Amino acid sequence: MHDEIPLGRIAGFSVKVHWSVLVILWLFTWSLATTLPGAVKGYAPVAYWLAGAGGAVLLLASLLAHELAHAIVARRAGVPVGNVTLWLFGGVTTLGGEAKTPKAAFRIAFAGPATSLALSAAFGTLAVALAVVRTPPLVVSVAWWLAGVNLLLGLFNLLPGAPLDGGRLVRAYLWRRHGDVVRAGIGAARAGRVVALVLITLGLAEFLAGGLVGGVWLAFIGWFIFAAAREEETRISTRQLFAGVRVADAMTPQPHTAPGWISAEEFIQRYVLGDRHSAYPVAEQDGSIMGLVTLRQLRELAPARRGTTSVRDIAIPLQEVPTAAPQELLSALLEQMAPAGPRSRALVVDAGAVVGIVTASDIARLVDVYRLAHPQPAPPTPL
Repeated sequence: MHDEIPLGRIAGFSVKVHWSVLVILWLFTWSLATTLPGAVKGYAPVAYWLAGAGGAVLLLASLLAHELAHAIVARRAGVPVGNVTLWLFGGVTTLGGEAKTPKAAFRIAFAGPATSLALSAAFGTLAVALAVVRTPPLVVSVAWWLAGVNLLLGLFNLLPGAPLDGGRLVRAYLWRRHGDVVRAGIGAARAGRVVALVLITLGLAEFLAGGLVGGVWLAFIGWFIFAAAREEETRISTRQLFAGVRVADAMTPQPHTAPGWISAEEFIQRYVLGDRHSAYPVAEQDGSIMGLVTLRQLRELAPARRGTTSVRDIAIPLQEVPTAAPQELLSALLEQMAPAGPRSRALVVDAGAVVGIVTASDIARLVDVYRLAHPQPAPPTPL
């Protein structure tokens, strides 16, 4: 079973939902269903639960609108967009590159919070209008709740530290001020770590004051932001380390390909066993590459289906796999790749043919080699 469930395309973007969305869907449904009776009395328990479920679904739609705003503005700025994914902490818009200017980066980052704040105003206006026309108070309360949560979401994302949208705004500001996108990125990541430590401290204080659930949740969010900010700083430092390095220097050349027309079982027996590779470009009978298959796809396929399922059927589509030419800068390719999932590997294409593959292990080895050969001085002070 895949971690992400495709929902289709909205506004031209591939939209997916991570299984962890079920957690927040349940949490918000439960939260609304148990707090509404205290604010609006006189309804049957099932009515509160239905109102809670409806509010939770509308909140997920609001989160999706937040991410789609990022994607739309990025597309207008000429930045490729991979997909939009909803998960436990909201959503992620996968960008296939960097904004060309600080102004474009600022607009992309601000689009999400601006949408959340606009939705907050819209739900607030709707709540007032519903009250005027004497709509049942239960519905009005859900509208006010959606206004409040979207307001909180918009303001929280404006906190000045990566990976939050506010951190992207800080990065755009520092980029414009210093003219150095690497220095700006490191400054935003460090600001994110400060924000994370503040949230963790507030969470622990709330926990000690008796707010068990709220304190633990706030500290957990702070820990997540801290880890993400540290990972982002590492990624930026790696990009700086690889300045001038070409994709050809990192790739594993001439990767073994998988015939897309044979069964998964035959592929395992004939190709995978005894081979050291963990990912294979999938070829059609005419030699063209249509996707990528990894050991993960093979593991997730039930053994009983391996004999009747072709390699083509389980391959990651080519449009979801990062690609680059051998002479492209490795730093540009790294912007398209992700630590895990379909975008954790990239195919190297020259004159329409796959000539190499770049994996996480290739990058890790190159990092070790370049750090040995080119020791880096301490990064400059970002502010």
